Amino acid sequence: MRKKTEKIFVIVAAALVLVALYFIPLSQGYLGLFLNIFSEPNWDEIHPAYVVKNAIPVNLIEKEDGKCKVTAHILDEIVEHGYFKRGDELARELDYDRDDETILLPCDMLKGEKSKLNIWFVVEESPKHSKKYQYFVTPWE
Repeated sequence: MRKKTEKIFVIVAAALVLVALYFIPLSQGYLGLFLNIFSEPNWDEIHPAYVVKNAIPVNLIEKEDGKCKVTAHILDEIVEHGYFKRGDELARELDYDRDDETILLPCDMLKGEKSKLNIWFVVEESPKHSKKYQYFVTPWE
């Protein structure tokens, strides 16, 4: 009898979750906030006042095992920016060497000997995608 009760409980709980997902828009309520944590930001839906966009030149220094060591002058100014709450996390992700002002990037990201590293982040006050960031490389023009 107990197993039957457990099965009914699980089926009812799953049905409630499916009904909630169907009727509640993802952009509203706690479910939207929860899923927002794990989703990539859609930069077009974030008000520009909440987005900080930076770009710095990066120059190839050396290649080793698919990783390229590149210059990253003035990256300190970005990762230490008062509104960039996850700057230290980005610095670790890029293996930022503050003394040499270098980072490591996958070589296939680079667009030649000189490229542009773009770093975008959302400020903490943003109602959507608060404190998220993204970096990508574009050709130097």
